[in-house]
Amino acid sequence: MKAGLEDIIQINVHEFAKHYKLPFFHFAGERFCSPVYGAMLKRKGSKAGVSDCFFPRGNGTFSGLWLELKSAKGRLSEHQVSFMQLMTNEGYQCHTAYSFDEAELMIRAFYSL
Repeated sequence: MKAGLEDIIQINVHEFAKHYKLPFFHFAGERFCSPVYGAMLKRKGSKAGVSDCFFPRGNGTFSGLWLELKSAKGRLSEHQVSFMQLMTNEGYQCHTAYSFDEAELMIRAFYSL
């Protein structure tokens, strides 16, 4: 399998998080599976629209940071917009980054790095 642009951004964000020892999780929503296994995942709590990256450490103002990563031409789905609004209402900061440079700036600003 060949890595796409969003995959490379994701890998770079992960490396950045490791370098700064930031707690970090990636939510793999981009999967190919059978309809039966997909139904099982939904029953177990998988949800459409969950952002790609989660930094569970707060910054004193927000409880943590959710990042959705997109290529330059990427667009947010309705599910992604709804998820980000829900997380904002729960006290998290949410952003969409269209490059690693944007993601890095958002993380640095959130944690004052």
